[in-house]
Amino acid sequence: MKLIMLARGAAAVALVCAAAPAHADQPRTNFIGLGVGYVPVYEGSSEYRSLPVPLINYRSGSFFITPRAGLPAMGLQTHLAPDWKAGVFVGMSLGRDSNDADRTKGLDDIDFHGAYGAFVEWTPSRWSLAAAYRQAAHSGYGGTLELRATYAAWQSGSHRVNLGASTQWANGDAMQTWYGVTASQAARSREGLSTYSPSSGFKSTDLYVTWAYRINPSWSTLTTVGVTTLLGDARDSPLTERRTNMFGSVGVVYAF
Repeated sequence: MKLIMLARGAAAVALVCAAAPAHADQPRTNFIGLGVGYVPVYEGSSEYRSLPVPLINYRSGSFFITPRAGLPAMGLQTHLAPDWKAGVFVGMSLGRDSNDADRTKGLDDIDFHGAYGAFVEWTPSRWSLAAAYRQAAHSGYGGTLELRATYAAWQSGSHRVNLGASTQWANGDAMQTWYGVTASQAARSREGLSTYSPSSGFKSTDLYVTWAYRINPSWSTLTTVGVTTLLGDARDSPLTERRTNMFGSVGVVYAF
């Protein structure tokens, strides 16, 4: 299956981002696995589909491989102070095929592309608060800033439940790439979309819960359900059919 298939499940990012914190305080924090997500074709679409989701988390010294934007990314991190860390990363970002949904037919494809960025994270007790900026390496695709909070709400025996919330701010290029409609695209649109030029601003917010169940010291299951709500100019885009999308995923990981 082509990697571009992962573009159909942007909401599955919530699964892999939540998965690592859910397992991070276990004795064996490195893991690899596979999940299945049920997600919208793109944020704001009324069409849903299932897709495979890779799950990987690896750390050795300052080096790490961990999911970002739905795909594994690698980078370096350092501890700034007790409970504080910061780092840089490079990876790949999802795209969108114009034929994936009726509403996008006739528009330009958004290519699978490289990305790079930096993050800072504060982890006091059960909380994890983080900010990360991600810049597309593809010219004109723009960048996004994510603010995220997770809370280890409950743990008993082999069970652990995390609650999470995040919001994403997108610059003008990113908003235009995903939610804008140029004059030429409007002319080609099979849905008769009108032209639309969104401005930079907060794009969306996510709320989710992740349940991790440890089968034995090596194997665990991860289940995530959540909701994404579009904000601002993304909410008002002619590409947006639903302002709120549900998503869910389940996966199995092997710790080593």
